[in-house]
Amino acid sequence: MHSFQWIQGALGIIVALGMTRVIASAVHMCIMRQQVRLDWIPFVWALSIFLLLLQFSWVFVELEGLVPKWTFGVFLLLLGFVLTLFIAAALVLPTSEAQAEGDMKIWYQKNGRWAMPFLALYAFLAYPFNWLLSHQPPTANPASAILIALSLTALWTKSRKVLAFVTVLDLLLIAGIVAEMVLAG
Repeated sequence: MHSFQWIQGALGIIVALGMTRVIASAVHMCIMRQQVRLDWIPFVWALSIFLLLLQFSWVFVELEGLVPKWTFGVFLLLLGFVLTLFIAAALVLPTSEAQAEGDMKIWYQKNGRWAMPFLALYAFLAYPFNWLLSHQPPTANPASAILIALSLTALWTKSRKVLAFVTVLDLLLIAGIVAEMVLAG
């Protein structure tokens, strides 16, 4: 087994745990819908994070050919990517009805929104990653800048209308990224 397979295995476990966390939390909240007032906004952010985990796992498959020599620095950068997404996945939805305190809208404002800085950090880490592996300037990745802006807006806004607007924009952005990957073959 060469180094890429070890790296792929280690990071794949973290990605899978993040996906599992999002799915399990979403299912649990739906089951608890009689005890917890649901809110669509945290579910949409959870879907976006899930799609980013899925997108990362697919891009990771293509990295073997892009990295001529695997170094600990490249591994740490990739680890930073998956850890930021895992933490965002762990924070975006409550894991129990007691944690949700009966209302996901209130819970999200108090707790779930803290997934957003980790989502922004994930998008920010794309810049050194793209530069290191494919020598792309920051201007080659406008989606990351948009994701950073949307995530930080979702973190700091007190307005429900603004939060709803950036949530929908984020979902459209992530759906566009996934659609581009699907259409690229």
